[in-house]
Amino acid sequence: MKIEKTRIVRVTPRPVEKTYNMTMRGPNHNYFANGILTANSHSMAYGYLAYQTAYLKAHYPTHFWAAVLSNELNNTEKVVKYINEARTQGIEILPPDVNISLDNFTAAGNAIRFGLAAIKGIGQSAVASIIEARNNGGAFRSIFDFTERVDSRAVNKRVLESLIRAGAFDSSGHRRAQMFAAIDAAMESGQRSQRSRASGQADLFGAFADAMPTVEPPLPNVDEWSQHDLLRGEKETLGFYISGHPLMRYDEALKDFANADVDRLAGFHHGAQVVIGGVVTSLNVRTTKKGDRFGLFQLEDQFGTVKIVAWPDIYSKSSAILKDDAAILVKGRLEIDDGGAKSIISDEIQSLENLRERSARTVILHFPVAAIHSDRLDRLYAVLDSNRGDCALVMEVELEDGSIARIQPNQFVRVKVTPELTNSIKQVIPECRVEIVVQRATSAAR
Repeated sequence: MKIEKTRIVRVTPRPVEKTYNMTMRGPNHNYFANGILTANSHSMAYGYLAYQTAYLKAHYPTHFWAAVLSNELNNTEKVVKYINEARTQGIEILPPDVNISLDNFTAAGNAIRFGLAAIKGIGQSAVASIIEARNNGGAFRSIFDFTERVDSRAVNKRVLESLIRAGAFDSSGHRRAQMFAAIDAAMESGQRSQRSRASGQADLFGAFADAMPTVEPPLPNVDEWSQHDLLRGEKETLGFYISGHPLMRYDEALKDFANADVDRLAGFHHGAQVVIGGVVTSLNVRTTKKGDRFGLFQLEDQFGTVKIVAWPDIYSKSSAILKDDAAILVKGRLEIDDGGAKSIISDEIQSLENLRERSARTVILHFPVAAIHSDRLDRLYAVLDSNRGDCALVMEVELEDGSIARIQPNQFVRVKVTPELTNSIKQVIPECRVEIVVQRATSAAR
């Protein structure tokens, strides 16, 4: 309804009301709000709210995203989505910390600190007890100090496991595997101490106890978890990887074989052939009417996720490697629906594990002439002889005048490329740089 066509019949003063909650008494009733004649109260309120949030997002992005994430605290899917959006704005996501984090997400300069209540398996009562103990007694020195001071009725073994796996105790300076192995001892020690305080009992030394420094038992001497296990713990407790990403170890392979990532898919048109690497999540195996199995899953990289469809012929070839958390390379056709949602119909799926080695065509050894002498050459040939395969070998020797001499052994000197081969060559000739030339999936070999 246009204002110039509106004929005002009567104006009746009304008391102050929340405009978004007003109900009109009839189809021809309108009202003035802040001097503006309007017929739809909630539309005006939504418009004003949209203006406010847009302003906050543009000028105070960390506070904006912290508020958005806190609002979706219990929806892991949305939390992950908004974290990825915040990261595209250059905002760093800091891990949870029992000595810093509050219950919700909080702004910290140009970063956002993960909230304790957003960790899976931790309830509000546990978070409240942690924050209360921290406010009353200062930062927690260790897991033993934590269990002694935080109410054991609110923080059980499962909560401690989630906190450790999420990295919330990393600021204590101890390794996660050590703390995880000490959970039972810490829980027992903390409960014993709290029972003693509750009963009013004094220790054998009485008043001297407060003056004596607290001696905590040493943490178990166990090996730290592998990078894979560390990241898996973060994913299971936080919903995403926060200290790294499983794809980081495949950077070289992705440079050689992939032509896209989730962020760059926006630059491809419908029907384009793309090659993209990622980690399998939400794998769902279904059956066609003919009884053939096919797979639907999300492929996740550092920038987000994209839906992958593996029809029966592709799924039958790749089912052995299609597991949740598996790192794979997908080649296929990009599809974009009318709403802009993207998916990839796969034509080929490969494991990223040792992909460069499996696709190697030539190994080039670069080293200065001064690094070579007869003993090293004998040891080098012994390494090559014990790693026979189908890959050609070339040596590029830097001479004293700076020129390069390219030496190719006879045609029978061919090797099998493995991480062990590379490590063995480096042990024999530490100055050697090993270059693996691969047959790329998207272009000719470099």
